Amino acid sequence: MQIMILGASRPGIALMKRLIEKGHTCVLVDRRAQEVERNLNLGVLTVDGVIIDTDILKEADMGSMDIVCAMSDSENQNLMASQIARDIFQVKNVITRVFGAEDFHLFDETGFLSISSTVLTADAFLRAIEEHVEHEDYVGQVVANLFGNNIVFTLLELGEQFTGARLRDVEDTEGRHIFGIVRHENLLTALPSMKLEKGDKLVLAEKKV
Repeated sequence: MQIMILGASRPGIALMKRLIEKGHTCVLVDRRAQEVERNLNLGVLTVDGVIIDTDILKEADMGSMDIVCAMSDSENQNLMASQIARDIFQVKNVITRVFGAEDFHLFDETGFLSISSTVLTADAFLRAIEEHVEHEDYVGQVVANLFGNNIVFTLLELGEQFTGARLRDVEDTEGRHIFGIVRHENLLTALPSMKLEKGDKLVLAEKKV
């Protein structure tokens, strides 16, 4: 199938890798799509530009796509791009990434499937906790099986020196991805623009080999 990914977010890039492994053709639309392809050598077609720009989407041949996935880190742009795909380019299968944990399925009534990163994250942790609650070895760390892959989630306490820093400027020395933030006992989806507050804990994720 021909699948268009709107937004070079971490979930978007991860999805493209999986799709390519399965033999699908992917088109990436993002302000830095060509840069991403040069750095990662994914083997995808690229068009640089804003994902809600109809001229850019026309250049990317959105109308010929079997599926369009709006995967950027902006919920508003994902929803707008999904509407454009459905209404202007007549794409039959549109999937959009949203961040709300409540009533996010209401977007399904507009004609495209919505998937909540927040709900998926919470569900993954709940499954991991339920599966390993009796194992003392998993204090501060749990393993969950997601789509056939074992993912290790680690809870990391931060020093005060990180207070005020934005997530985009924080890197894990062991190469793990920042998956979420635990703040006041609530799990928040990690967004690059988020500022860390005193007492925050990072949820780090890595694939278990």
